[in-house]
Amino acid sequence: MSIDANNPLGLEDKLYTIEEFALAVRTKFGANDRLPDFALVNIFITKYPMYACKIKNNQNQTSCSCC
Repeated sequence: MSIDANNPLGLEDKLYTIEEFALAVRTKFGANDRLPDFALVNIFITKYPMYACKIKNNQNQTSCSCC
């Protein structure tokens, strides 16, 4: 199995709403359900900035390695 440098966690290659992205993270990693979606996504994007371009209408979008 090869690891894609732009998607090391293997999330589906599509644009997500904040809610969809938070659900994908929770489903894949069992993240805390008490954490608001926006907070979870911001924490995740801070740690893995290459996923910032996968969020629709991300006002706080940082530069990522894919765009």
